[in-house]
Amino acid sequence: MLRVLHGAIFAGFTAITLVGGWPEVVHLVHSQLQPYNAGPPPRLALLVAVVMAGASMAVILVRSVRGRSAPLHWSALILGALALATWGNQEGAATGRTADAANLRILRVARQLHGRTVSELQAHGEVPEDVGSWETALAQVTQGEPTSVRTRSYRALPFRLQKVDSPEAIPAEAPPGSLFLYVMEGGGAYELHAVGISPKGEPWPLREPRGEPLVFRGMFNPELPPPAEGEHPPH
Repeated sequence: MLRVLHGAIFAGFTAITLVGGWPEVVHLVHSQLQPYNAGPPPRLALLVAVVMAGASMAVILVRSVRGRSAPLHWSALILGALALATWGNQEGAATGRTADAANLRILRVARQLHGRTVSELQAHGEVPEDVGSWETALAQVTQGEPTSVRTRSYRALPFRLQKVDSPEAIPAEAPPGSLFLYVMEGGGAYELHAVGISPKGEPWPLREPRGEPLVFRGMFNPELPPPAEGEHPPH
């Protein structure tokens, strides 16, 4: 009777640990089955807690079926796993592990870069044609922060700006966070294309709700007055 009661209590502790850490296991598996993943990496403490609790409970169940009592250290491991899972879950469930969340971050950066540049275009009649000036502007927008997209080794992908000779010359397999820039000769117009991540973890050009590619375009309009300081013209 005591063996059954002991098993039931520690099975409950194990279940609590598994429920708290299972999302990390799922994210670990998914992140290794696709090229890229979004959001923070799996939390090591919760992964360790799941392994500890699952393995310890398996030993207790096997010994119980054989009519034997399990050594107390297996129960102690379950209690340790529960404590570890509770500590690891202090901040609650991890957020931002979806393609939509990662793409929203990339979209915001592209939009801010476009907003800064289109103002300069209208004020001066042209934008820089050299990549260095654009990379400086991008660094100011991102403040050095990378995307929320990660590789299988959980390395965060940086925002990358690459100039192309034409809007049709964009590479198909560019990594998420890539921003492709086309500047018309003379700097009077430009296009900015952003690459995000698909729900399957593959590179995916950002698109409009209707499915068309999302392109930020700027073109100098001499009929519009120069924007006031800090003001962005319509775009």
